[in-house]
Amino acid sequence: AVVSTQSTGTEMSFILFSSTNGLPVVCKQCDTRTVDVVHSYLQNILAKSNSSLASSHIQALNQESISISLYYRSVKDETNVYIVCFICEGTALLSPFYHELDKYTDGLSEHLVNPEPYLVRWQFNCIEYVLRVVDYFRNDLSPLLYIALSRNTIDILASSPSSQIVRDTHLFISSCSLKELMYNTEVVFAPSSNPEETVMIDFDNKIVNYESNKFCSKWAAQIESEFDAYIVRQKLEDYKIAANEDLNTFRRLLHLAEADHYAFFQGYEFIKLHDNGKILFEMLSHESMVYSLESLENLLNILQKFRLYKESATLNSAPKVS
Repeated sequence: AVVSTQSTGTEMSFILFSSTNGLPVVCKQCDTRTVDVVHSYLQNILAKSNSSLASSHIQALNQESISISLYYRSVKDETNVYIVCFICEGTALLSPFYHELDKYTDGLSEHLVNPEPYLVRWQFNCIEYVLRVVDYFRNDLSPLLYIALSRNTIDILASSPSSQIVRDTHLFISSCSLKELMYNTEVVFAPSSNPEETVMIDFDNKIVNYESNKFCSKWAAQIESEFDAYIVRQKLEDYKIAANEDLNTFRRLLHLAEADHYAFFQGYEFIKLHDNGKILFEMLSHESMVYSLESLENLLNILQKFRLYKESATLNSAPKVS
């Protein structure tokens, strides 16, 4: 089936091939040339690798006046193996949505008896969700991004916990979070046994009552005025990558600080002046506990005491108002 997105005007399609005979199982209103190009490409891949394509791939294809971005992966039921392909015009537009497309493909195995109703909604569920979340929380995007970076457990307050916007927000937060990248785990959407570790999002009143920082405010400003799902998703990824690079810098400085006092001071200055310093410190603290990194934990404890000492000294040296 072919779907058009109002946000970009980009033509979307999907094809479900049978890996047994290589023929399309579901492919309505799809351009014949596109089907032929995709089919030929997959046949070459299978011939070269002798693989079932169990892992997913995104590939830009420029052939025969066709320029598309192609996601493909195999999926199977008890008796058959299929190859699902999600396609859009352009050569890079699907790359930012790799995580979402993987999750959606995981769910396809439960719908292979009648796959078309599930597949036809792939664009709605995997791509357009970012625009719905940005529009819904337009005035509270900054704290929502802060939560995505900083929290491990999130409580949902909603009259309909299974509503579309709640599902969209789950996916949005997971897309912004570094937790899967760092610990190979996902954000938990449920109350924690420790209330201090839980953040509550009030969906009924569109309220994210939580702190933020300059980093997340700049991040929110970059996306709140966008109406193109691909641009929004790419900017989410860009800032997430920036946060991860900053974390690596902070981690490297503390590693050097084990034998270099100046590196320790550089780490202190880095975290003190950084727009995202509090989150970076919390991330590294959590990492030291998850992986039982005793030396890192000790350095962070010393750094925290030094920060408190410097803050106290600054307050005491401030001129008193009579």
